[in-house]
Amino acid sequence: MTNEVTESKAAARALAARMPGWTVWYGEHTRRFWAIPRSAVPAGTRMAEADTVEELEEVVRRMMGAPPRQLEAPAARPETAAGQVPMPGPAPQQHRQPVATG
Repeated sequence: MTNEVTESKAAARALAARMPGWTVWYGEHTRRFWAIPRSAVPAGTRMAEADTVEELEEVVRRMMGAPPRQLEAPAARPETAAGQVPMPGPAPQQHRQPVATG
């Protein structure tokens, strides 16, 4: 577990270096990658989260209005345990809203 956390934190730092307008981190307890904009961004842009660094980068790109990246060719995609190529689905894009406290 410690090695996974160390590698994930390093991956988050590397992504943060590629996205200077965003604060990026890996949550040890959630085991998810997170990003929040540090400067002016399109209206409605809030916090982003994803299971992997690659997914987080794609979510941030979409939040910033960039076109989605092209999917890999079927031969380049990994196969599942059953030997089937997984079907591509929409990347997770979650916009968290603040919770009102009473």
